[in-house]
Amino acid sequence: MSTPIPNIAIIGAGPVGLMLAAILHRNGIQAKIFERETSATVRAQGGTLDIHAETGQRALAAAGLLPAFKKISRPEGEATRVVKKDGTVLLDENEQERDPRVGDGEEEEQEEGGGEEGGRGRPEIDRTDLKDLLIAALPQDMIRWGKGISSVTPVPGTQQWKLEFIGSDSTTTSSADDSESGPYDLVLGADGAWSRVRPLLTDAKPLYSGVSALDVWISPAQLAQRPDVAAFIGRGSCMLLSEDRFLSLQRHGDGSARAYAMVRTSREVCGAVPGAETLLGLDRDGGEGDDNDDDAAVVDWTDAKTRERFLDRYFGDYAREARDAVLAMTQQPTLRPLYMLPVGHRWEPRPGVTLLGDAAHVMTPFAGVGVNVGMMDALELAEGIVAYVKRLGEGEGEGGKGDLAEMLRDYENGMFERSRKDAALTARMLEIEFGEGGPEKVVEIMSGGGPSS
Repeated sequence: MSTPIPNIAIIGAGPVGLMLAAILHRNGIQAKIFERETSATVRAQGGTLDIHAETGQRALAAAGLLPAFKKISRPEGEATRVVKKDGTVLLDENEQERDPRVGDGEEEEQEEGGGEEGGRGRPEIDRTDLKDLLIAALPQDMIRWGKGISSVTPVPGTQQWKLEFIGSDSTTTSSADDSESGPYDLVLGADGAWSRVRPLLTDAKPLYSGVSALDVWISPAQLAQRPDVAAFIGRGSCMLLSEDRFLSLQRHGDGSARAYAMVRTSREVCGAVPGAETLLGLDRDGGEGDDNDDDAAVVDWTDAKTRERFLDRYFGDYAREARDAVLAMTQQPTLRPLYMLPVGHRWEPRPGVTLLGDAAHVMTPFAGVGVNVGMMDALELAEGIVAYVKRLGEGEGEGGKGDLAEMLRDYENGMFERSRKDAALTARMLEIEFGEGGPEKVVEIMSGGGPSS
């Protein structure tokens, strides 16, 4: 017989899984989060994220975290420069006067709905800061660090599931593992592009998008010594686009900066990135990343001649100041082939299990919507669970597992339609940004004249 409140396992402690847990927790529903990494700081957590008013901020409001978010987010990070490869500046929002924050008296409205604010209503926040905000909203024992999932198996004769953990032996399972293995009424996969939950629902795997990105950083101390690089990037980000190539540079809240040097190629890069050395003219050492980065690889970027060779090969006709900005970035070099699930990807529902975030609809970053789509997944799924539990408490209907399965179907149907639009927009933006006339088209879109989802 089902318990009044479903036993819930969330797989993955990224922003989406944490957001789901935070909304549930605010509504008195507890879940267990299982994360393969041993802590929130075991590795670099990535760069900056723009959180949209109509999606990500709505989820933060539902978790009661929007005021705290506004205190640490960076509205100035919205400022964007769009530059042609020859250095011609087509757009520079750093020169525009902007209202950086919502004024007094609007807090209540923002708390409830995440409405518009200065700029485009998409302030930036470092991924680390966003995760810290969400983690702080949860009980300390809610996240099981260092508990990667090796498999999820059905409990015979039920609609429940049991977990097996990486490194555990089913014949010698510890009492702690046994108590945490389930059974669970809901297993919710928020475990990224290479989800271990996804195979329960579909055979689909992410496809190589045709774009590989060299990701390099510059520390706060080094950037402070390079005012030319800081000025070129601006307060937020700087984009230089041309056919089959894209330089994207970003400022971070801790004073560091990052560059993605992206190349579009017809040669497939997949698995352990075979052929990437030839593709980008670099040597690389294998390295294991997190569930979102299983195909990322550390590259040899220490040699100045290697850096010059790469830029000469792919960005030799770009403005000198752009090349100098990338050459100044020598830290955390990583090669990232970019993956995506097919636009409109769906699966048949299965009781007790579903996906959200990149696990459900990984897409490339070229429309800047990925984390926001996932946070809306978390919001809508949490709303469904809360409504289900409320019905149980009020004694409405049978409240059995069939209702729980219906709730998941409703969530998935809404998520499929919403994410399909965002995935289609992202695919169109990839073509625009790596196509002829990309800079001019991007400026047009930013001015309200471009494609919509």
